[in-house]
Amino acid sequence: MGKCHIVSKYFPRLVWVVLLLFGNEINAQQESLRMMYPFIPMGINPAEAGSQGILSTTGLFRKKPLIQSLGALTSSQQYFSIDMPIRGESWGLGFLGYNTDQSFASAAGVSSNLGLAIVGAKSYRWGRGNNLRLGVNLGLNQYPILGKNGSSEFRSSYGVGLTYIKEDLSLGLSLPTISTNPVGGYVAPLYAQAKYVFHLANQNHLKIGLLTRSSHEEAMAVDVHAVFWWAERIGFGLWLQNTGSEYGNRALLGSLEAPLGMNFRLGYAYDFLGQYVSTIPAGLSGSGTSSTSSIASGFHQIYIRYTLDVGNGKLEAFRP
Repeated sequence: MGKCHIVSKYFPRLVWVVLLLFGNEINAQQESLRMMYPFIPMGINPAEAGSQGILSTTGLFRKKPLIQSLGALTSSQQYFSIDMPIRGESWGLGFLGYNTDQSFASAAGVSSNLGLAIVGAKSYRWGRGNNLRLGVNLGLNQYPILGKNGSSEFRSSYGVGLTYIKEDLSLGLSLPTISTNPVGGYVAPLYAQAKYVFHLANQNHLKIGLLTRSSHEEAMAVDVHAVFWWAERIGFGLWLQNTGSEYGNRALLGSLEAPLGMNFRLGYAYDFLGQYVSTIPAGLSGSGTSSTSSIASGFHQIYIRYTLDVGNGKLEAFRP
């Protein structure tokens, strides 16, 4: 009992210091996948793999604008994740994939960006409901090299993370993208997360959360969100993402989610802070600049989740 108390008290502090020092020494480019954590939490913290105790598959499609005008540019992105517990829920295994035509970058322009990653996690349980999960991911990422005639490079990467879970509380730290061959000018940021679920009367639930992203080359960015579930039938969410949307701009997502039977969940989100859409790409009319529409257009996001029981009877539990 005494040993577990000491570990639970001092281990998170020690890991925070190690990750912060470690993260400040590594350069890498931040890819689009990390902005999808509202629907793909494993993308930002590999320790999430298998944490739900079920097999979970998520597909996410983003598009802007939803209906393309004649002569206008459009952006579409696809994301996929699958994870499940193995070996009596003491381990978790997952896979991530994404393909986008837009990258997280400070320069203007549109470039392809794709990646694949294998994710693994180990769970350590003690006392009354304490669960510490350690996770790693190994990936291959295509980084757009803007300013080099649109060329791109493939770089391998790895990530680490931890999550502490006790009942309705979840705390996490992660460095999800550490490049083994860094692209100059980008930093692998450190993420810290906190989530809590309030269970209200009449099967209503309120989930609130906080996420921060920090590195020694940029100011700390803070995200906040809240999702209210009415009678476990429909969820209304609001996500303020200062950690970035397209090209690092802020995002304000409004989301709707609804379970479709036992195995499916369907969701939609829209970014109300979307930037203007380019209507005439630079160079097509002999000009070095592009024109933009007068109406802002944010990303429309549609996701579907399919879940299966792995023999532990946890599929029936509602997950806000």
